[in-house]
Amino acid sequence: MPVGNIRKNYVYNLSFQIFSLLIPFITAPHLARVLMADGVGTYSYVNSIATYFSLFAALGLSSYGTREVSRVRDNPRKASKLFWELSFIRLASTLLCMGLYLLFILITGSDMRIYLAAGLVILTVAVDCTWFFQAMENFRVLTLRNFAVKLISVVCIFAFVDGPEDLLLYFIIQGGGMLLSNLVLYAQLFKLIVPIPLRKLHFGRHVRETLIYFIPTIATSVYTLLDRTMLGVIAGDMAANGYYEQAHKMVNMLMTVITSLNVVVGVRTSYLFGKNKKKEIRHHIHNTFRFMFLLAFPFAAGLIAVAPDFVPWFYGHGYEPVIPLMMMFAPLLVIIGVSNVLGTLYLTPSGQRARSNRAIIAGAVVNFVLNLILIPLFGVYGAVVASLAAELVISVLYISYSARFISVPKILGIGLRYLLLSAAMFIPTYFVGRAHEPSVGITLLQIAVGVVTYTVLLIVVRDPAWLDAQKFLRKKIRKDAE
Repeated sequence: MPVGNIRKNYVYNLSFQIFSLLIPFITAPHLARVLMADGVGTYSYVNSIATYFSLFAALGLSSYGTREVSRVRDNPRKASKLFWELSFIRLASTLLCMGLYLLFILITGSDMRIYLAAGLVILTVAVDCTWFFQAMENFRVLTLRNFAVKLISVVCIFAFVDGPEDLLLYFIIQGGGMLLSNLVLYAQLFKLIVPIPLRKLHFGRHVRETLIYFIPTIATSVYTLLDRTMLGVIAGDMAANGYYEQAHKMVNMLMTVITSLNVVVGVRTSYLFGKNKKKEIRHHIHNTFRFMFLLAFPFAAGLIAVAPDFVPWFYGHGYEPVIPLMMMFAPLLVIIGVSNVLGTLYLTPSGQRARSNRAIIAGAVVNFVLNLILIPLFGVYGAVVASLAAELVISVLYISYSARFISVPKILGIGLRYLLLSAAMFIPTYFVGRAHEPSVGITLLQIAVGVVTYTVLLIVVRDPAWLDAQKFLRKKIRKDAE
């Protein structure tokens, strides 16, 4: 099984991430207006409940499976054996969790139709095989699949979701899209694996390792999902949940671009750790940090600068509370960027999940405690502060765990460079917006001013990332000319 090319895999992955970034820009204004804040908030709250059960069903098998298969991908039989073992475990856990989910619906007396539609995300776990393609560095198949299914989902949203009464249809489209996107992969999957007799499959050996991956997955859900759940339970305000969802969604869209390289390089570093090539691994980590900071700092600064002008025309009247929430969330782009690089490129590939679990659990505890204290006092704003604190705790602990392997001063120096450049970019971008009434044109002008300013600054300071990009383009042009 051939090892993929990092640059090609990154292009495939990034192209889909950009496509995913554009989709909410197309659908979010429509959904904000037809479902209203209450509908968006209801979706966010119910989906958070269903996601808890899907996390228990997944058992951390995707991260574990990606790491294990990537180490034996040159051996089709070993890779196939791992796939079948982990898939049977996944199927059993999904059936159990689906049964518990149905029991939860009956006991709580929840809206059966809405919760059953949300439960499609749980069934998706049983057929998920994306982790195997990632392990094989076959990002082309994943990208083409994702493009097709996402496009179908967008068409369905505009065709069938026209008002608050169509909330059920929105649940079905979202969950059904996820289910379909995995099922269509099986035609290609069966070309990569071989049949393994059931008697030769061994499931017990994976239990302990999957639990090591499962614990941080559940802990992570505390500060990624619990905010929505606790806002619904404590505050009882679905509109506030809707504001939170819209602000957080915008940050998540930008985060997918920032972390897109990590998925590709993370698989490669797992392979390199198996070969004990530490020098090459450090090189990948430091370069990835440079790329992450290059995007994260200007994205965060840009989001703060454009939020007051962007939200009114994008989401429409009544979504003004999203503005301060979006601005408060912006630092997450850098904070999560740091933990994502270290977790994906170092702690996980080096087999230190048990260690990183402690950081994630610490962050989850911080998030839970702060939510209990701050949501009753400050509502949705308290939930944002809790999330920021939790992610910051995790990133600081990840840095301390990685300090002996990477050069922390070097990474901080890289980050400081892009922080200063982004601060300089923020000033003209922000004041362009303050001088005019909110509109599509003004937001586009702000973005253009920010991009041009940032690019000029990179050229003036002869930034290494910019110089590398120039070299790559020159080589590409020269090669095409030949």
